[in-house]
Amino acid sequence: MKDCNTYPPNNSTVAPLISWIANWHYDRNLIDGATDKDQFAKLIQEAGELSDNICKGENVIDDIGDMIVVLINIAERNNLTIEECLLHAWNDIKDRKGKMVDGVFVKEEAPKLRNVAAGPVRVYPNTDCFE
Repeated sequence: MKDCNTYPPNNSTVAPLISWIANWHYDRNLIDGATDKDQFAKLIQEAGELSDNICKGENVIDDIGDMIVVLINIAERNNLTIEECLLHAWNDIKDRKGKMVDGVFVKEEAPKLRNVAAGPVRVYPNTDCFE
């Protein structure tokens, strides 16, 4: 582990900063001494602070940073890196189609195909049930 007392310079790239933050978690026993559930609760707390500052029109830089710090903890305890998680997310969304609805991106759903081998669809009269 790197010495966490050597703080990153202001012009630091992201990779060493992520490493310093992961080491900070280890130095404070936040990897072995906490759980994903604990850290998820912390993430939601930080999301609440972000929401509060967005609603108040205040600066959100600390809130976003705090959430990323917690996400680094969760990734580290699951033997993942933030880079892997971002690449996975990018590969998931890069070809996604959709549209904006009331300021929210709504993804286009792929048409659902029925498994023909499953046989005919049974519809039960006077109900919304089918199989």
